[in-house]
Amino acid sequence: YIYHVNCGNFTEALAVIKYFELKNERVLVLCPKKLRENWTVYKANSRLNPFIADRFRYDVLSHTDLSRETGYSGDINLATLNWGNYDLIVIDESHNFRNGGKLDKEDDEKENRYTTLLKQVIRKGVKTKVLMMSATPVNTRFNDLKNQLQLAYEGDSKQLDNKLKTSHTIDEIFRNAQKAFNTWSKWDPCDRTTDNLLRMLDFDFFEVLDSVTIARSRKHIEKYYDTTAIGKFPER
Repeated sequence: YIYHVNCGNFTEALAVIKYFELKNERVLVLCPKKLRENWTVYKANSRLNPFIADRFRYDVLSHTDLSRETGYSGDINLATLNWGNYDLIVIDESHNFRNGGKLDKEDDEKENRYTTLLKQVIRKGVKTKVLMMSATPVNTRFNDLKNQLQLAYEGDSKQLDNKLKTSHTIDEIFRNAQKAFNTWSKWDPCDRTTDNLLRMLDFDFFEVLDSVTIARSRKHIEKYYDTTAIGKFPER
């Protein structure tokens, strides 16, 4: 399972998608509706597609489609779609799912998009891997990140605990990190430095980040990646 901190382009995600497609596996990209064209262009038989030779065939759906049971999204009929048949889910702007949801709801309680994604797409059907893209995975609390990671381990924290080289469980790690942040945030501004916060966080927290994230800055991409096919980043 991979969590990807978005660098501003799609090349790494497309590389992962192509890896799965070469294994004849089915891929779904979930993105905000306004970003739909950013993804569909790489599938199109168009001169605007810089990767036309790769013949991408992944499906593209919007985050809001998780709340729909009928109608079409592009050329996909949501009434007959088999949500549980995807081997890889790529979630663009995954911080939209940072608030989580109740995994064990009451019978009369309506599911939100988060729980629908987890239960109907990731847990059901074939074994699904998750790639998440976000430039702002944490908004105001560390649980924002934990809720997103929870999608990758299907809501069962033991799946991730067994893979990490940490002395605490994932739940304990994020609980301790939040306590440290709460304490740090009450200090005087002169003491509320990044260095002090980093010293307060457990080693286990950094082990989690190193294990599940890939971070790429614009400078890193410009220095180490060949961007000839897609062009330069726009001027700020």
